[in-house]
Amino acid sequence: MQENVENEINQANIQRTTARNRLQIEIPEYIDWKDVKFLEQFIPERGKIMPRRISGVSAREQRLIARAIKRARIMALLPFVKD
Repeated sequence: MQENVENEINQANIQRTTARNRLQIEIPEYIDWKDVKFLEQFIPERGKIMPRRISGVSAREQRLIARAIKRARIMALLPFVKD
C-alpha cells in the first residue's frame, strides 16, 4: 500500500518536471547562418546556445542551428558574448 502511494507521487513528479515550457519556434526548411533574426531566438541573454530540451527542436535541427550560430559568430553577424 505504502509503495503504491510513493510510486504515484514519483510518477506525478516525473510528469511535472518533464512537462516544462518549451519554445514554440517555427523552423524553416533551410537553416541559414545569414538569418540572424531566426538564430537570435536560440541565444539567451548569456550568449550560450540554447539546449534542445528547452528549445524543443529535434536533434538534427539542433545540430544545424548550432552550426549556423557558430558560422554567424565567425562572420561577425552574431556576438560571441552579449553585453
